[in-house]
Amino acid sequence: MGRDKEPYRKFAYWLKESQVGNLEKITADMGVKLRQAKGVMCTPLDPINKISLVAPSVWDETCKRPGSWYRASDKNGLYLVVSSFELAQFEENLTSIITETDFVPESLATRNDKLSLVADPDYLALAPRQWSEVEDTEKRIYLRWAKRLGSEIEDYELLFLTQSANHANFISPRLFTNSDGGLIPYSIDRSAHLCSCCLELFQVIGEQHSQKLVAPCPGATIFARLRRDRYLLASRRPRMGTLLKGEAARHSAENI
Repeated sequence: MGRDKEPYRKFAYWLKESQVGNLEKITADMGVKLRQAKGVMCTPLDPINKISLVAPSVWDETCKRPGSWYRASDKNGLYLVVSSFELAQFEENLTSIITETDFVPESLATRNDKLSLVADPDYLALAPRQWSEVEDTEKRIYLRWAKRLGSEIEDYELLFLTQSANHANFISPRLFTNSDGGLIPYSIDRSAHLCSCCLELFQVIGEQHSQKLVAPCPGATIFARLRRDRYLLASRRPRMGTLLKGEAARHSAENI
């Protein structure tokens, strides 16, 4: 009988530049190759990649506009490490434990939900100006990716509304489920309509939540081979027992 496939799990850490040399020594002593991410930030999420390093400059490459959230955050200048195994030497730098779930939301966001989310004062205060500065070439790319994942949307402005509202939901949640540890915000739409899930998975957005349910964006399905619409749980610390309890609840802004 063949060996069962190991469950998907990634550990994400934020390191200072001065700590990278120690990481390189540790992985070399282990006989493990430390991969260097190039072009996009999500390739380290690929199950085949054991451990990868994302330099600050990568956030200025293919996903430069979404990378503006990183540059505007307290993570700016830090190196991201994504590993399939724990790094005990960097326990204090652990930012996320990422696992695959069977979560299915009872409902996704309506247009009114999205409009309410992008009007939220906390979102407006945090959203970098560059996030809204989308060039025509980039618009065509996102529409093409959405179509590749089965979407019929042809208006980029509708796509951008969803992408922005999704980030806003991890800042001031309107759509979330509940657990014993509190509310857990989740991605408000299908993978085809999302963007830059790395921001939530790596705690650039929504770090105040101990848990988040994040659907892969098109880039993560293409470059990291993650399954579309399969929610990932990003936890700031290990949890014992069942992580998700109770039924998924959809909440309007008035109920928050």
